[in-house]
Amino acid sequence: MENNAKEFALFIDGIRINRNLSRDELIEGIMSISQYKRYLRGDTSIPNSKLIELADKLNLSIHDLHFLFRDQNNDEYKRVLQIHNLVTEKEYQKALNLAMKFDSDMFIYNYNKMFYEYCVLRSQHAINMVSDVHVLDLYSTLIQYPDCENNESFNFVEISTLLQIALTSAKIENYTPVDLLYRILSSDRFRYSSSVETMIIPSVYSTLASILGIMDDYDKIIEITNLGIDYCIQRQTSNALPNLYYFNAIANLDLGNKPLALESARKCFMALYLENKPTKFDGFKQYFEEDFKMKLDDLIKL
Repeated sequence: MENNAKEFALFIDGIRINRNLSRDELIEGIMSISQYKRYLRGDTSIPNSKLIELADKLNLSIHDLHFLFRDQNNDEYKRVLQIHNLVTEKEYQKALNLAMKFDSDMFIYNYNKMFYEYCVLRSQHAINMVSDVHVLDLYSTLIQYPDCENNESFNFVEISTLLQIALTSAKIENYTPVDLLYRILSSDRFRYSSSVETMIIPSVYSTLASILGIMDDYDKIIEITNLGIDYCIQRQTSNALPNLYYFNAIANLDLGNKPLALESARKCFMALYLENKPTKFDGFKQYFEEDFKMKLDDLIKL
C-alpha cells in the first residue's frame, strides 16, 4: 500500500493525541480498533465515509483534514530544507544545532524523515562525530544499500546518499560503491523520481567522473560525462556543465583523442564564459594550460 495512506492515518492519529482523545474515543461507533490499526500500518486507505466521521470527532471537516495534512508536509519539508541548506554551505555544526530542535519521531512523511537523517549523518561525519566505517554502515541502512540498485527509481536522498557512500568508500580505496553508482547512472532504466532538487544530478555525474579519474577509468568517464552533458542540455541547466566538459576533455586527452579533447575543452570555456565568474574561469584556465601544455589563447584560435 502507498506510503501516503499510512502517513495520512498517522497524521490523523497525531491530531487525536493533540485533542487528548484515546483511540477508543476516536473510533467509537466508526470502526474497530483492529481496523484502525490496519490504517495506521498503511494496509489500506481510510474510505471517505470513515474520514468524514473521524473528522467530525476531531471537530474538523474532511477538507480541513486534507488541508492540514498538506500544510504539515510542506512545513516539515521546509524545516528540513533549512538544515540541508546549512549542510550545502558546509555549516555542519549549525546544521546539527538546528536538527537537534526536531523530534525525529514526529515526522509525518517518511521522505522528510529520511531527508532529515541524511542531513544529520552528513554533518556528523563532516565534523568527525562518526567514523568512515560507521557512517558507511548508517548510510547503507538509510537507503538499503546495496539492494537499492534494483530500485525502479531514485529520489534525492537516495542519490545523495549513494554519492556519499561512493566518496567515503573511495577514500579507503573501496571502489565497489563507485561501480554500483556507475551502473545505476549509466543504465537505461535509471529514473530520478523527484520533481524538485533536480539540480543535484549534473553534480552527481561530475563527482562520479572525478572518482573514476582516480581509478584511471577513462572510458567510463567519457560515458558518464556525456550522459551528464545530455542531462544538462535537455533540462537547460548549466549546473556542473563546465566540470563535465572538462572531465570529458581530460579523459579523451588521456586516451589519445586530442581533437575530441580540444572540442570538449572549448565547450567548457564557452560554458564558463556564460557563467561570468572570473575566479572560476581563471582556475579552469590554469588547469587547462597545465594539462594540455598549451595556452588558452591557442585553444580559442583553433
